[in-house]
Amino acid sequence: MQDRSLLLRPLSDSHLIEVYHEAKAMHLSEEFISLIEHAIEQRGLNVNDDRKSLA
Repeated sequence: MQDRSLLLRPLSDSHLIEVYHEAKAMHLSEEFISLIEHAIEQRGLNVNDDRKSLA
């Protein structure tokens, strides 16, 4: 999974979180959502309150 999560590195933190929310809303594959979640965790972000985590 780590190798695939490198594909998300070019995204800014705010874009990564936006992609996560859109993927969830569109009911995309759990594998893709897990990949995004892994990237979010690696960056130490919080998807529940992205304003605080990005400050």
